[in-house]
Amino acid sequence: MKVTLIRGRGIEPGVNKIARALATHGYSVKLLIWDRDGVAESYNAGLYRTYKCRIRAPYDRATALLYLPLWWAYELVFLLRDDSDVIHASDFDTLLPAILAKLIRKRKLCYFIYDFYADNLPDGGFQWLRKRIRWFVAHLERTGIGFADVLFLVDESRFEEVDGAHISELYYVYNSPVDYVPKPQARPRAASRVLVDEMVVFYAGAMHDSRGLSYMFDAVSGVEGVRLKVAGPITDNERVLDELNRVGSKAQYLGFLPSYDDVIRETLKADLLFRFEDPRVPKTKYASPVKLFEAMMCGKPIIVSDESAMANIVREARCGVVVPYGDVPALTSTLKTCLGAPQRRAKLGNNGRKAYEERYSWAIMEERVLSGYRSLGQLASAV
Repeated sequence: MKVTLIRGRGIEPGVNKIARALATHGYSVKLLIWDRDGVAESYNAGLYRTYKCRIRAPYDRATALLYLPLWWAYELVFLLRDDSDVIHASDFDTLLPAILAKLIRKRKLCYFIYDFYADNLPDGGFQWLRKRIRWFVAHLERTGIGFADVLFLVDESRFEEVDGAHISELYYVYNSPVDYVPKPQARPRAASRVLVDEMVVFYAGAMHDSRGLSYMFDAVSGVEGVRLKVAGPITDNERVLDELNRVGSKAQYLGFLPSYDDVIRETLKADLLFRFEDPRVPKTKYASPVKLFEAMMCGKPIIVSDESAMANIVREARCGVVVPYGDVPALTSTLKTCLGAPQRRAKLGNNGRKAYEERYSWAIMEERVLSGYRSLGQLASAV
C-alpha cells in the first residue's frame, strides 16, 4: 500500500515517527511538509522520501492564515499528481485539499489531529467575531472528519472537541517519543544523579507567552542552587531575551537545537523539566504535549500547569508536580522542595519511566497506528 503523509509544519518529529513506522512495516511512504522557514531536515531518507513546500510563512501567528491558500494549492496539485493509495492528513491546515484529492482520485483518507484548529486560533480583540470564527472553523473540521476513513487523536480528552462528527474508525495515539533510553539503563539513569550541587531545570520548545516562561524565570531567580536552561526559537520574542538578561547566570539559552537527538540529550542531563499552558487558551484543557512523554521516557520529573490533560496524566502516573498556571510562589516552593529532595525527584522520574513503558511508549502507539492502517486494508478488501 502506498501512503502519502502531509504535515503543514517543517520540524515535526510526530509525523516522521509515523512515516518511519509505516515504512518499516512494508508500506511505500512519501512525506510532504510545509518547510516554512527553510530549515527542516529530511529524516530517515533511506526509508521514505520527503518533499518540501518552501513557501515562506510564520508559525503560530495570525498572519500565517494569509499563506494557507498558497499552501493548500501546492498540496492539492501534489496530491492530484500523486499515485498513493492512502492520503494521511495532519491537522486542519492539510485537510481540505486532502478531501478534494480523496474524492477526485478515489483514495483512502487517514486524518491525524495533533491540535483541533479552532482551539488554537489566536486570541485578542473582537471577541464576538472571534467566537463565531472559531465556531465556523470547528464546524468545518468536524464536517471534514466525516470524509476520513480513519481518525487518530492524541488523547481521549480530545474526543470532546470532535464530538458530533461522523467517525468511521477511531484510534488514540499519544504524542509519545521513540524510546531513546535502553531499558536496562532507564531506572538507574534516573536515580544516578541524586547527589549534585545544582539542580538544572530544562525547557525546549516554543517561547511564546502562553508557555509561561516568565513565571519560571521569576521562580528560578529566587532559589539558590537552581539553574534554568532553555532552548528553542526566540525570533521576535524580545520578552524572553529581556528575561534572560535579567536573571543573568541563573539561566542559560542554548539556542535553537536543530536535532531532536540534541533535545533528548539535554533532557537526559537535566534534573527537572517543566511544561506550562495558559488555561485561558481553549486548547489547554486538552493539552498532553510530547514534552510530558519525553520526560517520562527519560525518567525525569516534570512540573506542569493545572487545568489540562497533562496535569491529569501527571497525577495519575505520579511522575511530577502540578501547579496553578502563573502562581510564582507555588512554583518557587516546588523548586525548593525538589532541590532539597533528590531521592523524591528520582522516584517521580522512575514512576514516569514505568508509566511510559506500560502505557505510553511509542511501541504501543505504533501498534495502534498500524491497526488503523490494517483496517484500511480490510475495508479495501470488502469493497
